[in-house]
Amino acid sequence: MRTPGSRLGALALGLALAIPVALTPAPPAPAQAPAALTAAVGNNMNHVPSFVGLEKGLFLKHGIDLKLKVLSTGQEMAKALQAGEAQVIGSAYSNYPVAVERGLQARGVVGLMGDRTSRYSDEPVSVWTRKGTGITRIEDLAGRKVGTPVGGTADEYLGVLLKKRGVARERVTLLNVPPGNIVSALQGGSVDAVAIWEPFGSLVQARVPDAVLLARGGGHIGYFINMAVRNDLIERQPDLVERYVLGMVEATAHTRRHPEEAAEIATRWVPGLDVAVARRALRHMTFDPRITAHTIAAWEENVRILLEQKKLRAPVPWQQGIDTRFIDKVMARHPELFADLRPVP
Repeated sequence: MRTPGSRLGALALGLALAIPVALTPAPPAPAQAPAALTAAVGNNMNHVPSFVGLEKGLFLKHGIDLKLKVLSTGQEMAKALQAGEAQVIGSAYSNYPVAVERGLQARGVVGLMGDRTSRYSDEPVSVWTRKGTGITRIEDLAGRKVGTPVGGTADEYLGVLLKKRGVARERVTLLNVPPGNIVSALQGGSVDAVAIWEPFGSLVQARVPDAVLLARGGGHIGYFINMAVRNDLIERQPDLVERYVLGMVEATAHTRRHPEEAAEIATRWVPGLDVAVARRALRHMTFDPRITAHTIAAWEENVRILLEQKKLRAPVPWQQGIDTRFIDKVMARHPELFADLRPVP
């Protein structure tokens, strides 16, 4: 028979064995590795928020290890996505509907560039010539050589300007000049004028001593860029897409609120860019992540222009290129990130 003492001893032994177990901390849960994403972006001022977001850790903050594949044109970005080299691309309305018509499976989920309070926003695009060419207005481009990245936004913008001034597009000789060669092409005289986006317009102004501005902006087209994500990723990993959208919203807000820092960051991503030119170029940029009724109307307007310019064969509905549910959710949950933007009328 066990005595009271033996029972107390057994109880003490049990407690002694139990206490270390109770006080031993549980091993930490393994940290979830950030999800890898690659975005194809342009080597220009349109994509400064992507550069800022990456360098400031704003995407990593939301569990995304973002890599950037920096290219020259929207057409190159579309090819990168189709080849599986990127899951996200910048999608400008001037060429993105063409890529969708040709089978590109991706939709814009967050705005990047453009004033989203209007259907027309084209301040980053400009047309330049040199003194001594005899060209003083857009009408004088008839019979002349104009350098531009053919098929890009500046090409579309120039075509709209020519039509408004009564000049048939066929009367202008368009030469396909990559953005990085725009300054040397105008300076060297291989073209009579150039049409281009930022920072290359500001580079022309800074580096071609006899440069003459023929046109800038003016509300002729809706130059909007959204960041588009592959459709299969949207369907399989909507949480990842939402986190990317939130990171991009924070990146655009940081760029708007810290332009001096953004200009300095841009010089590390855009070849040949110095801080002074980057600051000048940023004055022509609006980074607004919203997708509004105005930008949807701008999609339809751009489709009409692309059909007219024979770049599209048939209309492309905006629903094939835009998905608003992610940005709508982020706007509802984080109004503070949009507080400095103009209200949408």
